[in-house]
Amino acid sequence: MSEEPTDIDNDLNDIHIDIDINEELDNEWWDVNAVFDAVINIVEEAQARALQPIKHRRKVVEEEAENINKDLKAEIGRFTDTIPALKKLSSYEDPILFLQEFPSHQDLDDSRNWADLQFDTSLSFGTMRKTIAIMMEQIQQELEKLTSTELRRVPKFAVDVKLDPTTAHKCLDLSDDGKEVKDGGKDEEVDDSPERFDLFGSVLGLNCLTSGKSYWEVDVSKKSGWDLGVAKAAANRKGKLSLNPDNGYWVTVHYEDDKYAALSTPPARLSLKEKPEKVGVFVDYEEGLVSFYNVTAQSHIYSFTECLFDDKLFPYFSPQRKGGSKDEHTLGGSREERDRSLRGASPYLKDKYGLSCYIT
Repeated sequence: MSEEPTDIDNDLNDIHIDIDINEELDNEWWDVNAVFDAVINIVEEAQARALQPIKHRRKVVEEEAENINKDLKAEIGRFTDTIPALKKLSSYEDPILFLQEFPSHQDLDDSRNWADLQFDTSLSFGTMRKTIAIMMEQIQQELEKLTSTELRRVPKFAVDVKLDPTTAHKCLDLSDDGKEVKDGGKDEEVDDSPERFDLFGSVLGLNCLTSGKSYWEVDVSKKSGWDLGVAKAAANRKGKLSLNPDNGYWVTVHYEDDKYAALSTPPARLSLKEKPEKVGVFVDYEEGLVSFYNVTAQSHIYSFTECLFDDKLFPYFSPQRKGGSKDEHTLGGSREERDRSLRGASPYLKDKYGLSCYIT
């Protein structure tokens, strides 16, 4: 008897879980539906604005055609009325009488040259382009609302990313626990293994992604430059790299303090309204998707879609090495202070200028 209430409680818990899941799905359905309803309205309004000048021009042309038709009928009438008179004139044998009567019919020479008739059907392409630009901006604003929905879901796929010391460039110092890395300002004596980056100041995560969905966040609030993304296990790590999907890298970059790009083929410049403080990276292996988010602003940065993943993937990071003197300051104060500031989170990336980012 004592087990029955427990079984009932378990059943009730399962029911509550199902209800919660259904409510979550319902909320997401309404969110997505509302966005697409708004997009449809935006397109319909833009369509009306784009067609309005054409409708106006069509009305003007119709009025012009109607007036021309009236003028043409009137001129035909004049010719019709004049033909008998001209026949009569042609029968005159007295030239003086002919000259006296002819001036009354000279207005026929003033008839319109209908061969040169043209209708103005030109459109204002500037207005059309402006309408399209406004429409695209409004659509983008609506689609950004879906980012909040995405960012509510992806944390359930969070992975604890740790850095792989065997892949780190020899200028990078990694802590023993694999949670911290900094640009030491000089090359360390390390084995030049095939796994190690030998020119780019880069490092991979230990996490091997071969299926399913994965998500991690990187704090970049103090960085003036960074590379983030994923790399194939077989991707080249030696020499000057071409970081693009053709070479097994799906990466976005921040460079020159205020510039951003997705290293697609060809690279795509990105226009971000504000500098990200925390970047979220989401990978769906089966769907072939790598998405980047500005977590703080709840906005979408870029997505690589229809990716061909036929190999192991690893998180990819670069704090972007820079020239100059080595930063001698302690990172985040004491170890205890640093741990508190990172809220127990993982790898901390720092270049020699003290510009840092860490994975949460």
